[in-house]
This record gives sequence, structure tokens and C-alpha cells, in this order.
Amino acid sequence: MEGDLNENNIVKFMNQLLKRYDDLRGKDKSRLDGPFWDVVVITAADEDQKDVYVKQIEQKLSRKELPLGVPYFVISDPPGPKLGNGGSTFTAVSVLEEKYGSHLFDLRVLLIHAGGQSQRLPSVSVLGKIFSPVPFGQPLYQMLDVKLAMYLPLIAKLGPGIFVTCADDFLVCNLGQNGPNTTFSTTGFTALAHPSTLAIGTGHGVYVVKELENIDTKALVLNCECIQVLQKPSEEMMYKKGAVLKGKDLHFPDGIKIFGSAAYTDSSFYFAHDITKKFIKFAKDNGALTCEIDAYGDFLQALGPLASEDYIYNTSNVSTITPDLIPTRQKIFSLLNGSSLMLIVMNSSKFIHIGTMKEYIDSYCSDVTFQAEMHLSKDIFNLWTTYSNGDLEDCEAPRKRIRLSDTCLGCVMHSILPQNSFTSSRSVLEYCHFDTPVQVGQNTILSNCRLLSTEKCMNGQGEKATSSSVKVSDNLFLHTIPVTVEDKTQFVTIFCDIEDNLKKVAVNNDIAKLHFLQKTVEDVATILDIDLKETAPHPSIPGSKINLWFSSLFPVVDTMSQSLMLSLKAIKAIREEKAGMVSFKEYPLYSMARVLQTKDLMSMLAYREELFKQISSSNAKC
Repeated sequence: MEGDLNENNIVKFMNQLLKRYDDLRGKDKSRLDGPFWDVVVITAADEDQKDVYVKQIEQKLSRKELPLGVPYFVISDPPGPKLGNGGSTFTAVSVLEEKYGSHLFDLRVLLIHAGGQSQRLPSVSVLGKIFSPVPFGQPLYQMLDVKLAMYLPLIAKLGPGIFVTCADDFLVCNLGQNGPNTTFSTTGFTALAHPSTLAIGTGHGVYVVKELENIDTKALVLNCECIQVLQKPSEEMMYKKGAVLKGKDLHFPDGIKIFGSAAYTDSSFYFAHDITKKFIKFAKDNGALTCEIDAYGDFLQALGPLASEDYIYNTSNVSTITPDLIPTRQKIFSLLNGSSLMLIVMNSSKFIHIGTMKEYIDSYCSDVTFQAEMHLSKDIFNLWTTYSNGDLEDCEAPRKRIRLSDTCLGCVMHSILPQNSFTSSRSVLEYCHFDTPVQVGQNTILSNCRLLSTEKCMNGQGEKATSSSVKVSDNLFLHTIPVTVEDKTQFVTIFCDIEDNLKKVAVNNDIAKLHFLQKTVEDVATILDIDLKETAPHPSIPGSKINLWFSSLFPVVDTMSQSLMLSLKAIKAIREEKAGMVSFKEYPLYSMARVLQTKDLMSMLAYREELFKQISSSNAKC
């Protein structure tokens, strides 16, 4: 799928859209030249995650980074099994009905599903993917800002109801100068549909459009009826069900081209309050859910005149299968079957997911079309410093480093770095603070890391960490997190290869054979002087699995600087297969799952707030 920037009106439309939202930040929603959401709801996996989200919303509101005059609610799932975003929807509508009563049915609600642990992008696991940084805006945007901006042109087209979206994707589009000439259904469901390759369709929901063969692919936006929804179908199934736009070279507006056949895939959807009432009644009649329900798979597949119950018995995408799963799916099918599903087909649109380490790097470093459409920067809200004897020089010194060309620059956000640092073109740095120049390799993410000469930073072997520069090699992910250990704040740096799958369960539950940093856990344990038994999941963590997420591999130390240096030295030892270079034997070892149990949220927010103040102060002076 390609787009030609020379004929791309998406760039112009998104520019106007982002300016419109930017003008609203810190102002009352009544200042907007059009309607805004009556309520914004963010779902969380549990009360702990809810607290994290509430504190960050309060922080954004205090900085006037969000539209004002809008209730922002965080609603957590109840204790118990994982409910999925479908289960979270039932919880959210029940809570809203308790709060607003019948007035709820007069409101336009934005419902953002942001629960989950983000195991494929651990840098957002602690503070949440809805608060992950986006390289745009002053102050720096987060995904919450993107979500509030993204759907502004659609609000006027929908009546009272609930618009459902997730936290880790972008929608770039052109809806025309005066917005979309289309409407949302006043009953049932209305979903957004986007042209995609068949390969993309195999990993998403695919819509079977009525009279697809007659669809006008040149129109910017169309209303169409959906007769069936397929969830992650094979290409063969798409052809069989009539979901394929056939062709060798398909052209859509604004230079969007798909080579080969295409399908219309899902992103966000809306349901009117007749559905809300059904959900509320279902929740009251059936009590708390005890299984995982997917809002896309279990709601949308029940819709349309050709909907089939076959999907009910397909559990391949369910993380935990419980006895109530199939009966609950059957009840939901009966509840929703017969409800209509209309599509708003957005021919000039692209749906971009950034929920994995690779997608994060691709989107912010390599996809120049997407970066132009979202007006992203490679160098945003940073302080580039010069130092003398460890002290920051005044801002009269040049604040921007000299670089050969922008192609040599990775994406750097909300960080303080020396001017003579080097970040490779496919690297992302966020919330970092170094007073030693850093050289970052390709395909590497460095998040929430600090290295300061003012910290008593030992490299773990009794050597003072003093070097002219710090090198971070290719294909790495590093993320430093504060944890509370016996009422004291300490630090853990999670590190892995960018290709490591933290969710993949070991074959035969053999922790020794898990792949880690292009070795096995057994190899790594030998090199780093770890007792293999110590890597097993901590007994206090419920639902543990034998995978990297639950493996105790990362040392707990006293400072952020020490944590980073120790981790970098360990990575070097592992990659060079040099046992004895560094030892983890004397350190407590945590897993990412244990880190989430013991995270020191206030310390993490305080660190980022201090960065914010330093960068803002320097920008104001200079």
C-alpha cells in the first residue's frame, strides 16, 4: 500500500485537524467551532492502572494540555479474570448508567479502551499506551491527544451514542474540506472502514460490503451496508465471502494505491443508545463476566444479515479460555444478532497500528509518508546541551547539534542530551537524560533512561562509570523503571532484543530454552552468573507463564544511571559471549511482571516532570 505525497490531500486535511485541536488545548470546549464529546471514558485493566491514568489526566489538565469543560472518567475492570475490551465495554456502560441515569442516552461518549499490559511495547506498560508520547506539538502530544483530535470531524455527524476506539493506533485521512458528507446510523452500529491489502486483512476485521462490485473507490467517503464481518480471515475466506475488491492495481483518492486485490478493514466503531440499553440490561441480567470478550470479534461478528455463529467456537485469539466463554458468546450473539451495521467507507484513509516495538520504530523513524501526514518531527521538545566539568552551560551556547542530514537523526522526544550525541536513523529515544554523549545504534528504543555524572554511578563491578561516550548497540530495547523495595525506591532496566517476543511461552515450559537476546535463557544465565532457578516466575504473581515477561532476569539497583550501565555491560557480555565480564549473582532479579507489581509510579512521574520543567525553562530562556 502506497501513497504519493505530491497528490496527497491527507497532509492538508490532517494539518487543519491538528491545528483545530491544538487551538482547543487548555480552553473550554465551548470555544470549539462545533460539537465536542460530552464525556470521555478511558478503560483500565484494574484499580492500580486506573490510579496511574487518573494521575496523568490530572497532570495534563493542570498543564492545560487537554480541552477543558469535559468530564474525563477512568473506569477499571472489576477484580477477576481478564475481560477483554468487550467486557470492559459492559463495565463502562453500567458505570455510566449509574452516574447519569437516563441522561446518559442524551450524551455523545468517546470510549477509549486502554487496558492491558502492552507486552509487545513494554515502554508503555507502566504509564499506559494511551499516554505514550507522539513526536508532535508543544507541549508534546500523547496518544490521548491524538484520539481527541482524530475524530473531531465526525462528532457533528453522530447523534447520542458511544464511539469505541483503542489506544495504540492512528487514523490519517482526508474527509473533504467541509467534513464527511455522510451520517452515522441513529440505531444499531456504524463502523469506519478503510481500504487495505489482503495481507493486512488477515490480521484485522474485514467487512463484507453489500454490492461491493459497484462501490465507487474514487469517492472520499461513502455510506454502505455491511452484510457480514470476518475476524482475521484467511485470504481464501475473504474471496469466498465476497469481501475482496479484485484488481492488479487499485487506485483510491489522494494517491493511495494498493497493488493487487484489497479489502475494507476495521478500526473504530459507534453504537447508538438502543445498543447501550441492551448492554446495560445484559449486564444486569447476567452479572459480572467471567471470561474474555472482544468488542470487535464478539460484537461486530454478530451483526449483518449473513452473520454466522461459527466464530463462537473459534478460540484461537483468546488468551485464557474459561468454561463460561462459549455460553457467554452465544448470549451476546443472540443479544446483537439482527442489529444493523452501517459502514462509513473512508477511501482516503490509512489505519496505522503502533503497538509493537518494530511498529513504533517504523512509524516514527522510517515511514516518511505517515510522518508527513501526521506532521511528526524527529526532534521534538528536547534540550541539547553542552557541559563543562559536569555542569550545564547556559543556553547562549548552541542548543542544536550539527548533523550531516536529517536522515542521520532518529526520533528523540522529551529528552535532555549532549549536542555531540548520535542517534541512528532508526532509533527512538524518549524521556532520557544524559550528560555523557550517547551513540545509539539502529533499530533501538531507549526509554526513561538516565546517565548522569552527578549520580554515584557504579557499573556493577566496582568501577566508576566514566567514559567519553556511551554506546548503545543495534536492535535493542531498554527501559528503566523505578520500583519500591522495602519502602525504598530502586531501579530496574528491562532490556531485550527488538525481535524478542516477551509473550511467547516456552516449549514444554522449559525456561532454559527460551530465546533471549539471540541466545537462550540458559546461555544468558551462564554468561551473567545467574542461578537458572532464580529466573523462574515469582510465586506472588498470579497467572504466571514460562515466558520472558515473567522471567526474573533484570537486576534491582540503587540509581537509574547504575541500572543502565549495568544493563549495557550485560548486553555486551551476552553478545560477545564473555562469561565473567559482569555478574548478576549478588543482585535481586525481577521480571517485567514483578516490576509492574512493585512500580513506584510517583517517582516515575516526578522524573518526567523534572525533565519537563528543565526543557520548558530552557526553551523559554532561549
